[in-house]
Amino acid sequence: MDEISWLKRTLQGIAIGLANVVPGISGGTIALILGIYKRLIFSINTLPLKLPLKLLKGEDIRQDWRSIDFRFLAPLAMGVIIATILLARIMEHLLASHSNASYSFFVGLILASLVLVYRYMDSPGPWEIAMGILGFAVTFLLTGGQLMSGAHTPVTIFAAGAFAIASMILPGISGSSVLVLMGEYDHMLHALNTLDIGTIMIFISGGLIGLFGLARLLEYLLKRSTSVTMAFIFGLVFGGLREPLGTALAGDPPVHMVVIPAVIGATLLLAMEYYRYSVTSD
Repeated sequence: MDEISWLKRTLQGIAIGLANVVPGISGGTIALILGIYKRLIFSINTLPLKLPLKLLKGEDIRQDWRSIDFRFLAPLAMGVIIATILLARIMEHLLASHSNASYSFFVGLILASLVLVYRYMDSPGPWEIAMGILGFAVTFLLTGGQLMSGAHTPVTIFAAGAFAIASMILPGISGSSVLVLMGEYDHMLHALNTLDIGTIMIFISGGLIGLFGLARLLEYLLKRSTSVTMAFIFGLVFGGLREPLGTALAGDPPVHMVVIPAVIGATLLLAMEYYRYSVTSD
């Protein structure tokens, strides 16, 4: 892989990482916007879960090692890590100082992404409509309140990791929003900033279970029926507008503070998509 391709993937990872830090924005939605969603799901599933066990047993792991899509996953993971560790504070400051404009920009991105998702669907039939409604209901209801009190026990942290990390690859459902709903968002931010290794490892352990389980389910569904699966994702993304739109409109901001950033976000995405289809290929 040349330097330009590596930089491109790293920047895509940074975008996904930033989205995963911000409540209301899904890393899966950003992956969909960037046109790499399917490859992300399939690449995650190239990771052989039994590799560490085989390594401990001294078995031959060369075939498993070669099956991993390192050219795609390595720079993408690097970008996610960079965003999470180095850029989260910058984004936190931006959202605190310019909350309405920032979330309006995200709303524009998400609205434009609905157009892109729709292109993956066949003419909407009964199954597409039903799954679209179901997807909308899932994210609309999940972003409506807090589900748990945040007990911060190993069990709740493990569960939070499983649901939050899995939701990060599901368009429309923000992993950070799931942590907010489960009452673990502030606790995990504190654990990350103070390097609470025990808490972080419990969270990551749950996250790995959720990530690989959902990735395999999504790959199966995409291969079985892309149109119906994308209709469900369309509903997820649409319903997921509830939280960022509510934040963008909070405090009754001037109309131009909402409309202009949203138009910029939507225009930027559609321009990127036009460029990707006319000049490059994934």
